[in-house]
Amino acid sequence: MNVAIYLREARAEIVRSFRMPEFALPTLALPVLFYALFGVVLARPGSGTAGYLLATYGVFAAIGPALFGFGAGIGYEREQGVLALKQVSPLPAGAYLGSKLAATLVFTAIVLVMLYALAAWAGGVALERGAWATLFAIHLGCVLPFGLLGLGVGLTLKGGGAVAVSNLLFFALAVLGGLWIPLFVFPQWLQTLAVAVPSFHFAELALMAVGRSDPAGAWLHIAAGCGFALVCGLYAGWAWRRVQK
Repeated sequence: MNVAIYLREARAEIVRSFRMPEFALPTLALPVLFYALFGVVLARPGSGTAGYLLATYGVFAAIGPALFGFGAGIGYEREQGVLALKQVSPLPAGAYLGSKLAATLVFTAIVLVMLYALAAWAGGVALERGAWATLFAIHLGCVLPFGLLGLGVGLTLKGGGAVAVSNLLFFALAVLGGLWIPLFVFPQWLQTLAVAVPSFHFAELALMAVGRSDPAGAWLHIAAGCGFALVCGLYAGWAWRRVQK
């Protein structure tokens, strides 16, 4: 395996993403602005809202780049013939997909650092180093399963269709998973429905990292997250084989 090819393709994808303000600005700014409003400005002092929403908004911050970087991005590249060109070139398929993953991880890491800095500086969130590291690992780990979901969407639909479905999934996962508004303020039937939403399980793991959820159910949420990743992986694999025909 020629590592240099993978590194050059990853660098090119990261630079290209930063040169697309329609992708970069919403991806970086939206979670930070939402958190600043609801987690800092409108939060009651001493209520613990800043810490709670830091956990859930971190998941929200990871879902956006994962869905749109893979889903909308690959959908448009299929429509423009870029994917077909990549497939007939000597470029390994792993380099193409790996570059998308690298760009998504970079964007997610940047927005997470911004969120954490805002939470510590303006929200008064204080965690042990181990807790910060665990929270970062959980948030960054969300990129893989949701990226696989986005990959499946991008390989199944083109252009506007991929954007529309990615937007629908993005907002459904955010609202039904309790990422914007804590689930305990929802009606009971919505709280029950949230158990079937993968973003809820990742949010619960993040809440455990900040001490806002009972860690006794950690393995259940981990199993749910792994199951979701497996299903999305199978979906993405099927879609990839489909476009190769």
